Amino acid sequence: MIGLSAKKVVCLFAFILSACFSLPTVAEKHSKKEIILVSEAWEDATEKDGSGLYFEIMRRVFEPLGYSIKTITTTYSRSVYLVQTKKMDAFLGSYIDEQEKVLYPYWHFDAEQVSAVYKASVIPAWEGETTLKGRTVGWVKGYDYNDYIETKFNIHEVKSRRQGLSMVYSDRLDVLLDARAELEEEFALGYLKRDEFEMANIMDLKLYPGFADTEKGQELRRIYDERFEELLNKGEIKRLYDEYEWEYFPFSVNPSP
Repeated sequence: MIGLSAKKVVCLFAFILSACFSLPTVAEKHSKKEIILVSEAWEDATEKDGSGLYFEIMRRVFEPLGYSIKTITTTYSRSVYLVQTKKMDAFLGSYIDEQEKVLYPYWHFDAEQVSAVYKASVIPAWEGETTLKGRTVGWVKGYDYNDYIETKFNIHEVKSRRQGLSMVYSDRLDVLLDARAELEEEFALGYLKRDEFEMANIMDLKLYPGFADTEKGQELRRIYDERFEELLNKGEIKRLYDEYEWEYFPFSVNPSP
């Protein structure tokens, strides 16, 4: 402050103090009415531009109540981490109780058919889940399919479906497990011939949002269950599934007239 008059010093101090108090707080930057959703990018479900069935379901649930939805796409494992560490409000596409430090609702929003991909030269005859016994079985890191399968086998997590399918092709994996729709989309890319592989369904797993274990997350979970059931009974969830031409509608609820 050398060289400044006392009056100028006081004015400068007042200006700095005023500027500091005018800066938005963290709470103001991230309104309680903003929900940050994070997910792996899945075609027609959670697209990078924020479109897709799953994101739209969450908008229909929360936006009529004054919430705004912000979407972010990244890897599945990072999605989980960001919610577990309370940096994001919710991630999409989790199996029930799959992850720790996450709040699960009652209602699922979809269910996926989990399939096994293998070569007939490695497994001549598929005999159900027991076929995996003692084999080397892979899946994309973070999916933890072993929690839903009683048969014991060797686990090898992979970074991507492309890596997993390539390892099956080169006989470094006996089987790759993944959602059937995702596997078919991967085959459609054309870097491997679909007819060189066999595919068999293992199970159906319901998909849930996982909410951050915070006071806000508890409230969002409560709202989600109430609103989703309401939309389901009114037939709005079914209409969304039809709009996106979804193959499988995993609900037995009859919409009210």
